[in-house]
Amino acid sequence: MTRETTTENMTKILIVEDEDIIRHSLAKLLTKHHYAVSDVRSINEALNNFRLSEFSLIISDLRLPGGLGSEFIKLAKNIPVIIMTSYANLRSAVDIMRSGAADYIPKPFDQSEILEAVKRALDKNKNKEQTHDIQQGTMSLESYFTQFVLENQDNMSETELAEKLGVSRKCLWERRQKLGIPRKKTSRKSSAG
Repeated sequence: MTRETTTENMTKILIVEDEDIIRHSLAKLLTKHHYAVSDVRSINEALNNFRLSEFSLIISDLRLPGGLGSEFIKLAKNIPVIIMTSYANLRSAVDIMRSGAADYIPKPFDQSEILEAVKRALDKNKNKEQTHDIQQGTMSLESYFTQFVLENQDNMSETELAEKLGVSRKCLWERRQKLGIPRKKTSRKSSAG
């Protein structure tokens, strides 16, 4: 059975899992966290019902009817793939990660673990796409700089922002001034006591 819940501006995730209870609970969790989710039981069902390029992320069980979920790593090309398995061991984890998986999650997993893996995979892929856009000339460095700072300044210190951008803190400050990007407000706790 193929199920799809989509909303226009939501990040689309495909779940490929043959165990109904895991597939449904994962779909429910991701939908609750504002992702548009489609779910299927097998690789064939995924390929027959969807264009993989529609999705921002694929989460797949390793062992599926008709093949291995790791096949999605090659099939999906530039789409990150998180592999889940209840047959977790160090060797298979290393092999899966070497083949290009975005992450490897042993089952059973807790909700925060899977949500963090999803966020990491999507963030990493977004940064990879932005780097590609800059290299192809479709996004200016100033646009990238502005977008990166505005999206990350609440979650990163000035030092972390500068490191991620590959510039000094002074350069970060000068670029903010030039582009008119305000510094985030930081609250300093008093250490008087």
